[in-house]
Amino acid sequence: MKSYYDDEKFSYLHYWRGRDYEHESEAVVLRTILNKKHFSKSADIGGGYGRLCKVLTNYCDEAILVEPSSKQLDFSKKYLDGTNVKTYQGTADKTGLKDHSLDLAIMVRVMHHLPNPIPTFTELYRIIKPEGILILEFANSLNFKSLLRSIFSGKPVSMAPVDLRKASNIKKNTIPFVNHHPKTVLKQLKTAGFEIQSKYSVSNFRHSIFKKVLPSKILMFLEKVSQSLLSNLYFGPSIFLVLKRLDKRTDL
Repeated sequence: MKSYYDDEKFSYLHYWRGRDYEHESEAVVLRTILNKKHFSKSADIGGGYGRLCKVLTNYCDEAILVEPSSKQLDFSKKYLDGTNVKTYQGTADKTGLKDHSLDLAIMVRVMHHLPNPIPTFTELYRIIKPEGILILEFANSLNFKSLLRSIFSGKPVSMAPVDLRKASNIKKNTIPFVNHHPKTVLKQLKTAGFEIQSKYSVSNFRHSIFKKVLPSKILMFLEKVSQSLLSNLYFGPSIFLVLKRLDKRTDL
């Protein structure tokens, strides 16, 4: 993951240009989840240049950005200037944080790089305090479009991670890009020692037609209303889970 985001030809800042709806959808769900809550110490795991840390800082005394890419950490110095966010270089499965040091951890847009997220879930369990909260996002293989394809093709949606890379990129061993089945993720998280509290369907109107036709205020109103309503259907391309870290876990 580090080499991809450190590539001189790739700019994660530029990637987010024109993706205001996607960014705001994620900011909205975080505000909904964290509303009227406050935490002592939190961390954004694999948070790039700190895109969502500015949201996080409104709900905690101390925020940490953990990111493997030196390039993204350099960008974060300017982007997060004036905030109370500290930065650490580390990966999702080796954060470098102390045991039981966090009241809250968020991990957004990281799971699509993890064909096997179990080591990361183990690490998250280690660094979050008992009864602490994990907000986890993953790219959803059971989304509405995928489900329609499954119905018409007669092929069930795979319970295993779905690799979205071209065959040529897989052969080159480029960074993984995978969608995950919700039931598989929930089972893995339960085994890792996390209990689900709530879930949200996010970026439900990501299609270019909606973004072109609907004014941004209406689009975001629909998005905010639908995130909870569509959660049980796993409708959207992105699912956010709110999880509590239990005292005991089942060995993986």
